[in-house]
Order: sequence, then C-alpha cells, then structure tokens
Amino acid sequence: MTDEIPPLLPPDQMPPLADQAALDHTWRALMGRLGFATPQLWVLLVDGDQPRQVIEVADVPSDPRPEEVDRMRVLVEQARECGLSCAFLYARPGGATRTAGDLTWARGLAALDQRWPVHLANDLELRVAAPDDLAA
Repeated sequence: MTDEIPPLLPPDQMPPLADQAALDHTWRALMGRLGFATPQLWVLLVDGDQPRQVIEVADVPSDPRPEEVDRMRVLVEQARECGLSCAFLYARPGGATRTAGDLTWARGLAALDQRWPVHLANDLELRVAAPDDLAA
C-alpha cells in the first residue's frame, strides 16, 4: 500500500468499493495521516458498493469486553434495515505489533458484518485483518 493520501471527498462522492484496494483507498482518504491519540473505531456505511456515511467513535477501549464489541450489533442491525452494510476499521496509537485488543476488535467486528473485511490501523500501518488474525 502506498503512503500517498488520496483526496478527501464526502463518503457518498468516493469511488465505489469494487475490490479490496478500493476499500483500502477509501479508509486511507478518510483517515488522513496515520497517528492516533486514542483508540477509535470507524464505521463506513455502504449502500451496495457505494460509501454513504462514516461514523467515528472516539476513545473506545483498547482491550474490549465482548459486550463492548456487541454494542456495534445495534448499528449493524439498523444499517441492514436501511439496506446498508458496515465496513469497520479499528485504529489505535502505537506500533505495528498486533495486540490482544486488536484481535478482539477484529474478530468481534468481523462476526457482525462479513460483507467487508475489517481493517486495523496504528501509527505505522493500515492493513486488513488477515484470516490468521481472525482465527481463534
């Protein structure tokens, strides 16, 4: 993945999410430069393959309990009622080494909406949560 930051457009004016590279590109544009003061969760509401709205949840726990991840289930259910799907990105300060919290977020969010792969970001990288990350 390139370090170039794509131009920021309103989500509904971004290119369709035709493939994994397009979703990576969209997250990179929405986040801007990597570097985070606190753990945060980003939710991209998607209509078919078109991004529609982004929700940023600041100051989430870095090591969530199951009920904290499960709170996102309500959002996913409401999105589905409106014909939307949810793409997730968990971001936190620090280096690239995967933490237990990264994996808890990735596994929990992946179980909520499997249409889009969960992404993980830290101060050094943005990447998709790999199958090895999601395996219990």
